[in-house]
Amino acid sequence: MFGFPRLSRLLSSLAAVPLCTVVLSAGCTCGSGPYEGDYFDGDRPGSMKGIKFVESDKGDPKIVGCADGQREGFADLAKHPRVAGCIGEWDGTKNLRDKPTGKPCGDDGEKCAVPADVCAEGWHVCGMEGKAKDITDRTTAKDCDNAGPGRFNAGVSHSISEEIDPCPKITAATTLPCFQAGLGSEPVCCGNDCLAGKCKDGVFKGKTQISRGTSEGCGAVTSTANAGVMCCFDGDGAPSADDAKAPVGDAKAPAAGDAGAAAGDAGAAAGDAGAAAGDAGAAAGDAKAPADDAKAPADDAKAPADAKAPADDAKAEEKKAG
Repeated sequence: MFGFPRLSRLLSSLAAVPLCTVVLSAGCTCGSGPYEGDYFDGDRPGSMKGIKFVESDKGDPKIVGCADGQREGFADLAKHPRVAGCIGEWDGTKNLRDKPTGKPCGDDGEKCAVPADVCAEGWHVCGMEGKAKDITDRTTAKDCDNAGPGRFNAGVSHSISEEIDPCPKITAATTLPCFQAGLGSEPVCCGNDCLAGKCKDGVFKGKTQISRGTSEGCGAVTSTANAGVMCCFDGDGAPSADDAKAPVGDAKAPAAGDAGAAAGDAGAAAGDAGAAAGDAGAAAGDAKAPADDAKAPADDAKAPADAKAPADDAKAEEKKAG
């Protein structure tokens, strides 16, 4: 048995140890974040380094969905036109709902400022507004599970709280949060390496998979463990070639208009040149007129040849006199 003095010292020493540390020694996590070292640091998803992704062909980012023009998840664009899995790298922990900076990035491009920058223009991190419909409108639970090697995270935690026994009720109208850490904070994900958590109703009824590890919730992901991002097309339908070409077409329109205007100006110039040529021709015609007039006096000068007539008359008179 413990003597009273010894028991007193033991209780004093336990009082000096944070309660969470004692609980963690039993393999539990507590609190809902933010993550500040009070969660078991090893309780995070495994590294994604070395995973061999199934990549799509390179293409226009606005069609592919990834800012670097190539998918690493949902590689079949014909089958999955409105959802893409994209890989990026960033420093430290980032929130999947951080607003994009507009600077494209990806595993074939630059380092990301925020995870959202891996999504192409016209695309967004799935679930940014906390609605499951953003994901279920674009893929199914089966296709989500088979999106390819790796994990591609949406911007939603899979539960509305860390009270997971029993799991909280999730409905279509529920707005899911984006917790930083703790039970229920893990982001919903698609891919062959995603796992089921305690609560499975967050997005797909009874089939929601997550990037399991309470140290990296939706609001605090690293690119070492959670480099994959699920990107959703902004529009109601699927992206088309017209969507991708629109800016180029717009750029050409003014040029074509300018070319037409230039052609019009050239035509006007040609018209002026023709008018000038006409004036020159008229001037040449006027120049010939005096020449013709000058010939007239010469013809007139020949008229005195009629003066021979009196001479002939005179000879006739002489014969008569003889």
